[in-house]
Amino acid sequence: AALVVLAAAVFFVATRPPQLPVNGRELYVRYCASCHGVGGRGDGPASKAFRRRPSDLTRVRERYRGRYPVREVMAAIDGRYPVRAHGDSTMPVWGIVFEQEAEEKEARWPKRTTLLQTRLIAEYVLTLQ
Repeated sequence: AALVVLAAAVFFVATRPPQLPVNGRELYVRYCASCHGVGGRGDGPASKAFRRRPSDLTRVRERYRGRYPVREVMAAIDGRYPVRAHGDSTMPVWGIVFEQEAEEKEARWPKRTTLLQTRLIAEYVLTLQ
């Protein structure tokens, strides 16, 4: 039984992508806070450079009548799949950035890693509600 557990642990470590994303807050601070602000209110240091202020992420649930649309939030973060209701986006296409970073680190599953990073950020934005 111990050999099976050891083999499973070795398999897990050997097959997981290197350097899995740390957590949603760290990813948010790294990629989103410069525009949306640390607290998510759209008041980050780079926000002054935009004609239209970045979205206040603390009000996502309010804009969707009490529900948190995780898929829409993930699509907005990823950027490759535009959310029609958002109109034209000046936000970077983070999905491509995440995927390129994963490929540069020679991750085994860059698309899966990208999806995980996007999900972690979306879940963190939920905590800002």
